[in-house]
Amino acid sequence: MPGHFTMNETLITLKAIFEKHKDERVCVIGTICVGKTTLFRELSEYHCEDLDDVLWPNIPKKEAACLNELNETPWTPEHGTEMRRLIAKYGVAKPGRPLFGSTILDCEAVVYLDISDALLARHCAQRGDSFEYAKKYKEAIEDDWNNHKTKSDKVFYCLTVME
Repeated sequence: MPGHFTMNETLITLKAIFEKHKDERVCVIGTICVGKTTLFRELSEYHCEDLDDVLWPNIPKKEAACLNELNETPWTPEHGTEMRRLIAKYGVAKPGRPLFGSTILDCEAVVYLDISDALLARHCAQRGDSFEYAKKYKEAIEDDWNNHKTKSDKVFYCLTVME
């Protein structure tokens, strides 16, 4: 189900995906400034969860301190590797509760929210976020997405968010 979608079309498409996979674990992934939080809020009837809300209460304080230090430095591949390790260890997607975040967890279906570089740059400027950081983060998410697609039996959906 690849395609380019307005925000309203993205909502409709996500609802259809959530209905199709209503008793399964679904991860919705994307970089910062792609619209995950906006979509999350609009889809409250699906009991969606935010990865941060699921993850942080489960991470021991010592590892949380390490993660906080990583979050205060510019993104590097090593940063991404450590983040993925902690997320895989402490993050849990639950059946019937789509999980919004930036990492693919153990699940049956994955939705990747893609965004053009031009729109990402515009969103970052509006929010005061770093486009360079968002772009590197997006590339890391795409690498993870591609790795999972080549070696997984998950169902994959790619939605390119448009305005």
